[in-house]
Amino acid sequence: MKNTWKISLILALGLFIVNCRGPLRLNEFDLAEGYQVNGLQYELNSSFFSLNDSITELSVVIKPSDLLFAKTKTDNYIARYTIGYKVFEGYNEKLPVDTVRIHYSLKQENVQNQKLHKIKMFAPLGKNYIVKIFIIDENRNFTASTIKTLRKKNTNDRSYFEIQSLNPIKINPTTFQEDSFKLICSNPSIKKLKVKIFSSNLISAPKPYEVNYSYQFAQIPDSTFDIKITSNLTFPHLKNGYYHFITDTISNTGFSVFSVNESHPKLNSLNQAIGAMGYLLGKSEYAELIRSETPKKSFEQEWLRLAGNRQRARNLIKDYYREVTIANKLFTCHQPGWTTDRGMIYIIYGPPRIVYRYDNSEVWIYGEENNLLSEQFDFKKIETNISDNIFVLKRNINFKINYNRMVNAWIDERGY
Repeated sequence: MKNTWKISLILALGLFIVNCRGPLRLNEFDLAEGYQVNGLQYELNSSFFSLNDSITELSVVIKPSDLLFAKTKTDNYIARYTIGYKVFEGYNEKLPVDTVRIHYSLKQENVQNQKLHKIKMFAPLGKNYIVKIFIIDENRNFTASTIKTLRKKNTNDRSYFEIQSLNPIKINPTTFQEDSFKLICSNPSIKKLKVKIFSSNLISAPKPYEVNYSYQFAQIPDSTFDIKITSNLTFPHLKNGYYHFITDTISNTGFSVFSVNESHPKLNSLNQAIGAMGYLLGKSEYAELIRSETPKKSFEQEWLRLAGNRQRARNLIKDYYREVTIANKLFTCHQPGWTTDRGMIYIIYGPPRIVYRYDNSEVWIYGEENNLLSEQFDFKKIETNISDNIFVLKRNINFKINYNRMVNAWIDERGY
């Protein structure tokens, strides 16, 4: 009896200590689930538009076809779901500034390709916020979420501009546009914009052991022009590049809108398919492939060399560009996702087992945490008003052996 009493007391103290710890900070949550591709995948596109210095409107676009429609007693099929958010002042914070959950229901006969939800949230002027946005499919008891940065340090910031696609059948308020788009500004003091157009890079990122590499932005735009703010401020779709808008030339405040093709996140050109091969090839082989005067023939020959025969080559190509497509979906910023450091690691190593994100960095772990045999990649966030999704790998010569082993294993194990 005495031992039972002691065990009960120890358990109670343990629970008390756990409960006293309180809620976790954002940077203590494992975010690896957002990088997994198996199982259910919900499309959750979102953007912010600050209506004034206190209230920001959150736009969330979902695909109703992702939801489960359950039969009711009245023989209707209804999807029940919840959309919500939590606004934090940083990844180190435990308690949100604002949080909301809103419940919705949708009849199957009313289903369209997309459904737009607009939700007002509290976010005072003067800070950049971290916003966790989530959808709960109540019929499945399944939750999907995404984390976005709300830029609201001043009234010239990104959130004071609303983006609208000019395609009448496509709802797209995000910075990734497949068509011509329109800008709406909620700050009447902004009279004009400086517009810079940049081309996107279409070559692979340097390998993780190339320690002499240092990340740099393109400094010289393809073109620059000034434009007055009007009620009909429209911009044509770019073939390969992005618009960077300077909203305040003194502070250099601005934001970018990125042009993606209709097939995004899939590749739509031989040039991109060739560019993405850099992670499997040596420097000289890759350079020779890119400079080839017969690119299609060289592309096919290189895959045959890697695979050994045509059937394996077909399987390898299918598997490899599936990973490239996922990298585009997850990591596209001012560059296609496959050209980024995180895209490179994802393509070769697969989804990380553990992911932690901080205000200025992200950590990926392959294997068990705190295990010497595990591989860890540290990515530094680049502070820029171009995009909040630019992370650069901390390169190390010690990655070389394992990276080459992973490439060889990738080629040997796939294609069967």
